[in-house]
Amino acid sequence: MAGLITGGAFLLLMSFAFVSYWPKYKKFQRKRRLARLSRYNPRRMWREARKKSNFEVDLPTVRDFVLTLQLSLSLAETLAGALVQASKQFGDRGVFGQRLMTRVRSQLQVEPEQVIAALAEDFQNEPLFELSERLEMAHEGGLSYAEAVDATMDDIEEQIRIDVEKEIERAPVMLTIPMIIGVFFAALSLLGFPLLVVMFQTVAGASGG
Repeated sequence: MAGLITGGAFLLLMSFAFVSYWPKYKKFQRKRRLARLSRYNPRRMWREARKKSNFEVDLPTVRDFVLTLQLSLSLAETLAGALVQASKQFGDRGVFGQRLMTRVRSQLQVEPEQVIAALAEDFQNEPLFELSERLEMAHEGGLSYAEAVDATMDDIEEQIRIDVEKEIERAPVMLTIPMIIGVFFAALSLLGFPLLVVMFQTVAGASGG
């Protein structure tokens, strides 16, 4: 009997733990659904429908690149000068640095904004596409180059923050649910074994009687 009470209390405790983590799990799933829905943005679908790039770049590298442009523009550099400075700093940063140097050499003299547009096409990178669009607006007089870069930098930092939060939220949910399930079945086994023994003894006693 004591074993049954202990097993029942353990199951009740596990049920409370599961209920406490359920809102976090629902919130995590909701964010995943919203992320999937964002893929159906017409502009995003059009870009993804185009030829996939063989080049890849991670978000921290793009952030560092935009930060370099931001710092250069804050020192009263022109956009062309900021891109030259960035190409020097990123020359040894793998494929991204190589493509940046290539684009600076081939397109900087034509129009500096086209360097960013070409990089965005090379890597099919959403933040670079947004930066390119903002720089075009700046070129047409809608805002300054510094404002365009600042806005993109804010968006990238926000996206990095969201990604970090997702990873933090994902960890306990992904670890807790299997743990609860494992403990639940273990507790169920411990609870079921005494019941089986009692049932076996009852049947045996009835047969003997």
